[in-house]
Amino acid sequence: MQASSIIIDKNRCNGCGICAQVCPARAFTIVAEKAELSGSCTLACDHCAAACPQTAITVEFSEKEPFEFASFSAKPAENRAPVSPAALVNMMRARRSCRVYREKPIEREILEDLVKIGITAPSGTNSQKWTFSIIDSRSKMLAFGESIATYYKKLNRLAEFGWLRKLLKLCGQPQLDIYYREYYDSIKEAMIQWDEEKDDRLFHGAQAVILVGAEPGAGCPQEDALLATQNILLGAETFALGSCLIGFAVEALRRDKKIKERLKIPVDETIYAVIALGYPAISFQRPASRRKVAIRWM
Repeated sequence: MQASSIIIDKNRCNGCGICAQVCPARAFTIVAEKAELSGSCTLACDHCAAACPQTAITVEFSEKEPFEFASFSAKPAENRAPVSPAALVNMMRARRSCRVYREKPIEREILEDLVKIGITAPSGTNSQKWTFSIIDSRSKMLAFGESIATYYKKLNRLAEFGWLRKLLKLCGQPQLDIYYREYYDSIKEAMIQWDEEKDDRLFHGAQAVILVGAEPGAGCPQEDALLATQNILLGAETFALGSCLIGFAVEALRRDKKIKERLKIPVDETIYAVIALGYPAISFQRPASRRKVAIRWM
């Protein structure tokens, strides 16, 4: 997102210098006790206007998300959201990957609001080059799943050739051998269940999928997409939705360009996360546990 102009109201400005301190691009200086835009605004982060105690700075954008949500009402953000650490961590710990869903569609308004929750995340150089594609039809999800299944069937057939695995390993490419040892059997079983029993082992009966990606030009596109993904996962909790990251789908999209073509995703766009969503058919009785963390003090 680029700022079209930055306006400084000299009548309001008292020369406090906060804008100069907070601007990552060092675009402000104080001249005669008034702020002046002496440099180039390269990030359009809006920090200057947000931090100005006198509301003397206005940043105008050519395109700006109004953050008006369809499924709930949100008050204008304060300097610090009134959420306690306990409330935040309790919600984070309550979230688990869901693999059992009810046959209940998710309203489009909620899915759109989840994307808006996603873009409250930071992005490198404030590029905001993330992309969001939504599938909210079970028939289209199953067609997407069929494309992914086709990719893994081909991969399994390749992995069955022991000579090929050994040759690639000798050439410094052990990925197929690792795949064969760690995933071949489970993928083969899942493909049989997919074909013969129509058992959805990929999306687990979820009712919608959000694909999070990035356009070219971002400084750190993968990190940007995954930060937005985490926001969506936590946002889903507030709607009593279950969620699950589908890593196998991400890998298939990365390896098989035809899948992106079928989804009409631009060639130069990269998908970094696939989020399955739905209303859970079960309730967990305890929060998630984690292994003891080892902290390294430097």
